[in-house]
Amino acid sequence: MNTGTPGADGSTDAWLVEASRQLDVPTGDVARLIDAISTKLPAMRRPGRPLASDDPAVAVNDRVLKKLLATRVRSTVGRLVVNVALDGSGADLSGVTIGLIARYRDDLRTEADRVREVVGTVLVDVLGETVTAAARADIGVHWQDVYTREWLT
Repeated sequence: MNTGTPGADGSTDAWLVEASRQLDVPTGDVARLIDAISTKLPAMRRPGRPLASDDPAVAVNDRVLKKLLATRVRSTVGRLVVNVALDGSGADLSGVTIGLIARYRDDLRTEADRVREVVGTVLVDVLGETVTAAARADIGVHWQDVYTREWLT
């Protein structure tokens, strides 16, 4: 029975994932695309990798952080995130790479700067300023062509 107290039973993860779903729920084509992709994915069986935080009372794993990053970038920048990679070993986070769909009229440098700002803010809000310093200095933004799905160089 879940008493509402976050803990080792995964209730913290479940609460964070549910809260992130309630942020700017997608509609229309985006919602249909997400449904089409997610129904074909197998259930996640790997337990999340616990991440270090500035506050010992905060327990967040890599799966939850990836979901929060994708949701916040989508709701703030208005871009569908196709990939989130977290670099580091053990509980340490040393970098983040975000993959997004590019549009032909985009100023990719300006958009990448906006994405980096959002990612940095999420890292500080979720894990804290101290433990995310290295990761915030190494935020990579990669773009995928909207039609070919090839990664742009």
